[in-house]
Amino acid sequence: MKINTPAQIMQQATLMANLDNPLPNTTARNNISNHLSLIKNTSDPAQKITSEIDESANIIRRFLQKSIAAQSYGEMFSNGFFFKKYGIDLPKQEGKFSFSSLNHLNKISRENLEKITKQVSPLTPSESDLLSKIMSTKIHFRHQSNADLGDSTLNIASNKKYSEHQTTSKSNTYSEDKKYLSNHDFVFLGVEFSGDKSALPLNTIHQTVDFGANAYILDEKYPHGYFTLTDHFDNVIPPAYLHEHSKFIKQFSEVLGEVERIVHGEKGRHDVPIYNTTHMRQALGMHLIDFLRSSEDETFKKFVLNDTLNESNLDKVINFVFQPEFHIPRMVSTTDFQKVSLREITLEDAVKAGNTKELATLIKDKHDACKAMCFAIRDSKREVATYLFDHWTFTASDTKDMSNLGHEVEYMLSNYDANVTILQEFLQRGLVSVNKPFTSVNRGDTMLDNAVKWPNNHEMISILHEYGAVHGKELSKG
Repeated sequence: MKINTPAQIMQQATLMANLDNPLPNTTARNNISNHLSLIKNTSDPAQKITSEIDESANIIRRFLQKSIAAQSYGEMFSNGFFFKKYGIDLPKQEGKFSFSSLNHLNKISRENLEKITKQVSPLTPSESDLLSKIMSTKIHFRHQSNADLGDSTLNIASNKKYSEHQTTSKSNTYSEDKKYLSNHDFVFLGVEFSGDKSALPLNTIHQTVDFGANAYILDEKYPHGYFTLTDHFDNVIPPAYLHEHSKFIKQFSEVLGEVERIVHGEKGRHDVPIYNTTHMRQALGMHLIDFLRSSEDETFKKFVLNDTLNESNLDKVINFVFQPEFHIPRMVSTTDFQKVSLREITLEDAVKAGNTKELATLIKDKHDACKAMCFAIRDSKREVATYLFDHWTFTASDTKDMSNLGHEVEYMLSNYDANVTILQEFLQRGLVSVNKPFTSVNRGDTMLDNAVKWPNNHEMISILHEYGAVHGKELSKG
């Protein structure tokens, strides 16, 4: 059927939204896809829909978001080791995941909520008031970064999506996250509990880490995200002395020694409770009440259960007792955000984030460029090295300057996590001698000696051999 009218678009869009398969091979899907260019998508979810085409667009937008989320959850539940270990995994499959992966999240969330609710019920009147306060408090999400995430439109990609389009070996997502959770197709955010957007962010540290000089504040409008009480992988609450709001927590006593703990479910150390957006507030409230009951700090309990507890202090309590984290499938792309500068971005920050826009401002002379290149080698930032080679002419004497700023350049270029493209650029340009013996770390070794220490380093070894690399012992014999 050929779609010619808004009513027909509406009819087919509704059909798509109700299908169990996120990417059905049907005439309806093909017709909708062919007519997406006709549809205006509303950027403001609060904007009144004034036509059938606008309404159709939003139905399709929601369907596509749901479809994308299904793939992210399918990846996580079918490949994450911990989900298999605790018997809450999904079978692996070829092709696209159906919406059953979202149903699986909802099932796990519901079961986790039922467990904690049963554990703390019934509630006292003051506990019920606290729960109501959490249920009604406005939530915002915070993403911190040193990267260039856009000006008028904020674009934050998951580690998986980013790696599909750009090559980089450094990320805030580590190999352990991928192996044990396989949640690298989500964007990670901190959680702020306050309706006063002008005062945000209330927090700038997550799990004791400063993730960036800029904070991006988002409204709560991501229905397919999931919530954890802690960092999903590192589910240990940091000790009180490392907490960001030290002045606030100093008014308490016993709780300062109670807060450092592992937050997990009944199945084991890495059984991290996860919740969907429907259950997350109630679950958070129940877990906080459970913590209060186990605490011996009467002053702290009285403070939290007082009916005068305001939003700002509620946020401090929650981000002290827990370190809540929210995860959005695949990507955030929105014009509805607030950017807050928390501090200046350093040269090292900009290199690690691959922020060439900021580098253009920060690099004033050749010495700065050498320093940036040194960071790029250390952090395997191929795109930064390419940018620097495009904008500066380096010589062998500049390489000595780089070595004076850190380890010897030859050592860094052949280290276990070095980028082979950067190595090749230095060799092609004659900026390093392939057989120059190290003079500090591993004195007398060459780049080949360094490279062969690391397993599966075949590409680097091959490149070094191509340029005539030998071992340090062979040089000493000569």
